[in-house]
Amino acid sequence: MSPKHSTHPTNRRLIAKALDAQTRIGYQRALQRVVDAAEAGLLPKVLDEAGRAEAVRLLAKQGALEPELGPILAKDYLQALVEEFRRLGWGAGDKPDVECFGLTTYAGPVAGLSLSVGRADDEDDGTAERDPDDPAQCDLTKPLYLMAMCPAGNATVDDFEDGLVDCSTEPVRATARRLDIGLGRTRLARVRGMEEHSTTPCPICGDRYPAHHLLGNSPGSEPVCPACVFDGDQSYCTDLPYLAVQLDRLLYEDLSAPAGWDAVAAVLALTCGADLRSRLDRELRERGGWPFVMERWGEPLSRSWIWLPPPADRHPMFRHLGAGANLAALVDAVDRHDPTARTEAKALCREADVRWRDALWPAAIAYAVALTTQACERDRHRTPYHLVHSLSDGLGQIMKPFAVTGDAFNVEGGLAELLRYQLLPMLLGHSLDEEPDDPRRRYGAQDDDERPAATGADARISHSIDRANQVAVILGTLPFTPPGVPAWDGAPVTGPDAEGLGSTAPAGEPCAALRAEARRQAAETLYDAGGPLMVDADQAWARDGWWIPSDHSRHAVRQARQFLGSRTRVLALWYGPGSQFPEPVQVCVEVTDVHARSTGPVDVPWLSVWDGHSHFGMTLSDLALVRRADPGEELTQVWPTRGDADTGHQGATAVPDVPAGEPDAAGGKLPTAEELSWLTDRFLHLAGHRMGEGWKSVDEKVYAAHQRLEKALEAEYTGFAATSVKVWINLFDTAHPCRSGPGQPLPPYALTGKPYMVEFDVHAHDPSCGCGQEYGFGEFSDRVCQLLIVLCLYGGLIEVHPMVETAGTPEEGRAALRDITWEVEGPEGYDFREVQRRVIRDVTDVDSPLNTDTNPGYIPPYMAADGWYLPEGGTSMMFHGRRHGDENGDELKERGADGPA
Repeated sequence: MSPKHSTHPTNRRLIAKALDAQTRIGYQRALQRVVDAAEAGLLPKVLDEAGRAEAVRLLAKQGALEPELGPILAKDYLQALVEEFRRLGWGAGDKPDVECFGLTTYAGPVAGLSLSVGRADDEDDGTAERDPDDPAQCDLTKPLYLMAMCPAGNATVDDFEDGLVDCSTEPVRATARRLDIGLGRTRLARVRGMEEHSTTPCPICGDRYPAHHLLGNSPGSEPVCPACVFDGDQSYCTDLPYLAVQLDRLLYEDLSAPAGWDAVAAVLALTCGADLRSRLDRELRERGGWPFVMERWGEPLSRSWIWLPPPADRHPMFRHLGAGANLAALVDAVDRHDPTARTEAKALCREADVRWRDALWPAAIAYAVALTTQACERDRHRTPYHLVHSLSDGLGQIMKPFAVTGDAFNVEGGLAELLRYQLLPMLLGHSLDEEPDDPRRRYGAQDDDERPAATGADARISHSIDRANQVAVILGTLPFTPPGVPAWDGAPVTGPDAEGLGSTAPAGEPCAALRAEARRQAAETLYDAGGPLMVDADQAWARDGWWIPSDHSRHAVRQARQFLGSRTRVLALWYGPGSQFPEPVQVCVEVTDVHARSTGPVDVPWLSVWDGHSHFGMTLSDLALVRRADPGEELTQVWPTRGDADTGHQGATAVPDVPAGEPDAAGGKLPTAEELSWLTDRFLHLAGHRMGEGWKSVDEKVYAAHQRLEKALEAEYTGFAATSVKVWINLFDTAHPCRSGPGQPLPPYALTGKPYMVEFDVHAHDPSCGCGQEYGFGEFSDRVCQLLIVLCLYGGLIEVHPMVETAGTPEEGRAALRDITWEVEGPEGYDFREVQRRVIRDVTDVDSPLNTDTNPGYIPPYMAADGWYLPEGGTSMMFHGRRHGDENGDELKERGADGPA
């Protein structure tokens, strides 16, 4: 096969690469030289290996095939110089204008750095504006000279004599590198020269600056440092047009301005909406003040300038860049260093529930690089990590119409996440938790440091910022910290019942807010008294008698068991069962027991308490604050008793009154048919949310159970003239959010947290009445079936007391007292079982064989909750029941007379 023709593009590229390797003229220039030679027919006809070598030899000759050059033009030299600056990351390249020094362009922008190219002319006094490329104005045979300076700040950054140089004596790249190095050295010298003038503390963080380096975010605000301009302690909202002018003036006029201000400007330009520069210009013209802002506000990626640390102190990813770089160059450097970094940043935001926006990545890089540079230049300031603690809600406080677009929280939260967990660890080499203690950053820590030590008065906007930060760390409320158990909560409970505990988190937003405020106040009080090591829940109870239940169940149970001993009298701010009260009520109760678990559909920790009239439960989720009460503090009657209803003392209770209904057999209130329907429908509605179509099986099981219960009840009252029936139903709230709406509210008695008792009588009918029914239920007859369905749904207890036997004759002188008790499982199985059957025929002799009891150690749960218990060796048959709180220890009445039998 013959060698390929000379026009084959692969041969051209091979020749160009070899030519560039030999002459170092650059690949593109070498390729152009190859193409020109091929078009002129100057390449060997056969481009095998020997032919390509011959082509390289011909093209590499000095001046080979190069057109004869005319005079060097200033615009070409300036364009080449700008290109070299762009290699270093500079945002250079404004359109050149003719000024008194020659053809001028502004680079950076770096404090107004200008690059001017003119022609040497001994007769020129330097005042006339001459175009160095116009032969009518200048002698094009004269050499070009370059001047680089910052006129506004009077900061000349070249080291040439009088700022002049013959441009033909040095390669363009070497000139650009030398100017960049000179700029960096001048900047660092000016920053270090400001150290003696850094006597004004930032009123938020306390770091000291020259007074004019601190800026206010609005006309009336206190000037602060760049790390604190978005701090939540700022008392004024940000007036962006005002702040933009202050930033432009400082950064344009002062080469020693803090590097962080460039990042502040970049973040604002990236996040405050499109066409920001034109909107700011328009607003400033309307105000009649400074009429315009700089290019960075319209093109933040290409026109923002971020200073970099000196080459020896910077991260390797930035080694190819100059003294500073635009934001696009910095982002490109990070992406090249770690191609997965941006993906990891998105994952961090996703884990922190922060919505990603493209502006987050360059904004976070601007902050990370600028604050790292500032920490390097000002080695007695705090480290860049202190910025994380100042990104609270300041960005969200920018006044409209220049506010952050979208949700400002996403910007603040995203910046905090990326800075703390990714970018600052990447640039500094350590995380916040691993940050070393650098003595240089403490005022007065070195022999040559004569500054007075920093004090809390330095941070006068937030005089207690250190306390606030440390308290926030202890409480776990520092913004954007990962979720977990805060140090405040102390140790968790251990043991076999510690796993799988129900929630103790506040049941509603008002309760959560009150807990948070109470914790903060308690923690700050402890901090002031003993410092950060004495701040936790245990100290709050031991010192001040305050307990705010932990939102984490294992810790809350441990606290309750440790703090609340037997019969501890407390004042509780309580939102009622299920946090149903709109405002908390303060009640004084005695805690009789702490329960890690509860029966029923929701298993949650709770307290058993006594209010002087009854025992009942308080779930920890409904408690906002518990305070130790004085022993003589009067107990608060929480729930009304039947005696209160009779004597008109209802208003003494701590809870709203229950609406009146129909009287039951004992003078109480019977549920209406409508209420029983509500209770049934709401239970099945909740079952539908939990089980989907499985709710139908619940309906079937409950209906079957209620039929069996009806038959069992009928078997007990048959043959008796009268039978008393008592039902206790374990009602609970069945509210559940759904698209069909919350539905009609349950009756108030369904939300008390106590079993709901209903009592009715069954009586034998006289055959002569003509109704055809053997037994009747009075006015409640139409609701007995529905009541038993509700009992089977929710679970509870039913007691039957048959009286006055109609069939047979009792033994002479002996009355028969009977009671049968069934426990109804409710959601645990939708069934019931008999737990006790007792018959008393001899009331004079407790040991009489005529008396029988199938479960002599049984006390119904509703009575146990009210404090009833059996002493050692006692039985319900022996009338040995006792109740907690009885001081004299006398035997109490039998169960039928308000005491366990």
